[in-house]
Amino acid sequence: MRSNVNLLQEIREQVGLTQQELGDRVKVTRQTIAAWEKGSRDMSVAQLAGIGKALGVPLHVLLGSEGRKGPALLFRADDPEVLSAGLRDLLSAKSEDYAAVERFAGELPILPESRPLEDFRPELVEDIARETRDWLGVDDAPLGNVLALLEAKGLKLLDHPLPTQVSGLSAYTDAWGGIIVINSNHPLERQYFTALHELAHLIFHRREYDRPVEPAKRRSDPREKSANYFASAALLPRPIMEKELRGLQRGWIPEPVLGDMKLKYGVSMRTVLLRAGALGMITQRQAGQQVGMLNKRFGVEEESPSLPVPESQPQSRLERLTYRALLKDAITTSRAAEVLGKPLMEVRKQLSAYLTNPVTEGASG
Repeated sequence: MRSNVNLLQEIREQVGLTQQELGDRVKVTRQTIAAWEKGSRDMSVAQLAGIGKALGVPLHVLLGSEGRKGPALLFRADDPEVLSAGLRDLLSAKSEDYAAVERFAGELPILPESRPLEDFRPELVEDIARETRDWLGVDDAPLGNVLALLEAKGLKLLDHPLPTQVSGLSAYTDAWGGIIVINSNHPLERQYFTALHELAHLIFHRREYDRPVEPAKRRSDPREKSANYFASAALLPRPIMEKELRGLQRGWIPEPVLGDMKLKYGVSMRTVLLRAGALGMITQRQAGQQVGMLNKRFGVEEESPSLPVPESQPQSRLERLTYRALLKDAITTSRAAEVLGKPLMEVRKQLSAYLTNPVTEGASG
């Protein structure tokens, strides 16, 4: 059976597996994996299924996108050119599966109210960020686990390995609603910021997903400025900044203070600095200088201290909806395993645990 060979290599590399490691998982040699990726050798149905399980990819993606039904998703991303056709097909398939499970479970797509915004208006974005925090039910408290918080409201989030230069992306169709994809390889605080950045696009630019932005213009694009400002304002509203930095206004923010705020509010130290500069609590020049010092010390992608991963990870919304769909006999156990990218036995075990102690879902309105 001929698979989508170009996509096979692409997904393997994104997941971070060598040809040897993938071969070990599906019990074939490295040379066999290489031959499959070159398209010089066909694989059996059983081998294709094994590849799908090892990579967490639906079989119909590996078989190619011909004959797929449903609308094509329109993506926004840090750099649209980085999203190859194969990666778009894979993420579209995962999004389609999520939307289908949501429908089978009797849920409706949830998004905050659309607030169209074409130019960059900081005061308005600040107000909408505050309204969104109210919608999330957090007032002036730390957001905590942003991903779990958004899922508890009924938003669709997917974590997936993406190219390093892509923090995340979002997609929207009228039929499926909005979907946010997070780069699972990035630090946790960056994932939190990205989720809110993409939420901003779904709030402000919901009808613009068919208007791709040229990469060279993205830094000056008011839509990107609005999304970044929204994410920082949602993570660090003005009252929090004033409380935490009282007495330090217009001065150098000590690194221990930055580290403490990072751990407390789930944000990068760079975000704290840029937010303080945007609010006029320090000058833009001071913010830039301190960010430059952090970049010189840790590199542009890293920071210390690291944000700890929560000890108890809540069951994802996709998992909860999948088990509900299973209980309704809307999907089969094998299909559930494919959607979740988990072994069949693990899905059966988790379904048994779900029946014993169903997870209480957050409000979805």
